[in-house]
Amino acid sequence: MKLSPEERKERKRESNKRYLQNMTEEQKEKRKEKIKEYNKRYRQNMTEEQKEEIKEYNKRYLQNRTEEQKEKRKEYLKRRYQNRTEEQKEKLKEYNKRRYQNRTEEQKNKTITPL
Repeated sequence: MKLSPEERKERKRESNKRYLQNMTEEQKEKRKEKIKEYNKRYRQNMTEEQKEEIKEYNKRYLQNRTEEQKEKRKEYLKRRYQNRTEEQKEKLKEYNKRRYQNRTEEQKNKTITPL
């Protein structure tokens, strides 16, 4: 019996879900670090052209979202922020502070709406 692409996708999703649920905290932490390192290398090796393409894509994606999608994202971020610990909130404040200080004059003049 051959599975349809949707069924294969669903099975794969379920399998991954079980795999992640069965991981120990140590394994989860290792996985997280691995992903972080990979992403760091990936971003460092990107050309300026690739970075621009991604920016353009994200811009179009955000503009094309429906009101429902925007609302859903807003609710998600609200819950996510509320569930942070004090330590996480403090870390975020420090990060934003450094980020703001490192912006160029041109970036400072643009109004950036927080997510």
